[in-house]
Amino acid sequence: MNRNMLMKLAISGFVLGITTFGHGTLGQSAEASSAGKPGVAAKSAGAARAALEKGKASKAVGHAEAAVAASPRDAGYRALLGQAYLNDGRFASASAALTEAMELGATDANTILALTLANIAQGKTADAVALLSAHRDTVPAPDAGLALALAGDNESALYVLTEAARAEGASARTRQNLALALALSGRWAQARILASQDLSLAKVDLRMAEWAKLAGQPDAQLRVASLIGTKAKVDAGMPVRLALASSPDTQMAAAADDKVVLAAADPAPVDSFAPPPVVLASADTEIRTVELPMPQRDENGVVPVTELPQPAAAPGEVIMADATPYRAAPGAPAETVRPVQAQALELATKIVPAVFNAKKPNGWAVQLGAYDSLGIAKEKWGVLKKKNGMLSSFPASSHAATVKGRTFYRLTVNGLSTRSDATQMCRQLKAQGQVCFIRQMGGAESIQWAAKSSPIRLASR
Repeated sequence: MNRNMLMKLAISGFVLGITTFGHGTLGQSAEASSAGKPGVAAKSAGAARAALEKGKASKAVGHAEAAVAASPRDAGYRALLGQAYLNDGRFASASAALTEAMELGATDANTILALTLANIAQGKTADAVALLSAHRDTVPAPDAGLALALAGDNESALYVLTEAARAEGASARTRQNLALALALSGRWAQARILASQDLSLAKVDLRMAEWAKLAGQPDAQLRVASLIGTKAKVDAGMPVRLALASSPDTQMAAAADDKVVLAAADPAPVDSFAPPPVVLASADTEIRTVELPMPQRDENGVVPVTELPQPAAAPGEVIMADATPYRAAPGAPAETVRPVQAQALELATKIVPAVFNAKKPNGWAVQLGAYDSLGIAKEKWGVLKKKNGMLSSFPASSHAATVKGRTFYRLTVNGLSTRSDATQMCRQLKAQGQVCFIRQMGGAESIQWAAKSSPIRLASR
């Protein structure tokens, strides 16, 4: 990917970390380096990298193919070939070359990301997600999160990117990738707010238009091609002569492993393999007879019922049904609750809303979002409270915060005594698709609006 294209992607927010190209020493063994034509391979690989830097992907493909032909078992050259195919819009060839590069030992972040994009372009989203999951410690979180969003795994993408954006020293690229992931998941309002933290209003509008065009593209090949700044091409696959299985070293190794088993010079006599003769019963063989007792009959020839076989007793203890009715009988105490209700009450009271002082808020809170006006924050609280009944049991508030000259109104759920309680609530909200994070209220926030909590109610008996 050329540097001008990288700058364009960084400005537009389409940022993935494929910024460098594999070198000939990646995953290369001493045996592989001595095979083929190392000088020709290195020269061709250098020409391929130079062509990629200038944005000439088709020309880079020719040089990279020459490098692989000269040194077939070099992992770095195959990774370079795969990235050249990817930038040229040949996704099937890119997938084949990058897969073989990983087989030879290329497990760097660039190779994994390039193979992930090639799989997504071919509709192999499950393979793309599995690849990212297997190399989660190798691929940077901002790149892995955006790749997951492109693969359609929105919840995992938002989780990874949210954690990365909260980390100390998070870059603008990380925040923009998170904003793009929010847009791809249909959360355009949140995407606009997050994107505006690093861009002017004019650029935010341009960004939203670009993201809307990307999100509205149903064809996976065209979407990935648009993302990396190329055009999808009809691809018949990588040339057979360049396949790893077609390289001379692989063929020689296969020939050495395939040992032909020859027949023995003096095969065993046929008699030893013949089945044993059939043993026939002799004429004087006695057949053993067994006398079965006959039931005693009465004078009418009828077998008495008492002499018929009786069924055996069922093993184990017989569990009797509870005679007590499930519902409380008339006249039972009104405070009697069913076991399920008792469990629900016990679970609900594990996180007891603490007393909330609107003038000096303290304790732990779960922030649900930041909005342009106080009215939007109130309206959002009403929607979230209906969607999740747990939230109505806690007080909520909104206070103003100025970020880079703009005023936002943060919506928080308050009254959480410990960090553990706040973390548990946020985890439950994330499971329902709500973006949130925990924060500690310092008592100095200026509250513009506060909503009281509702008492915990049990279902009717």
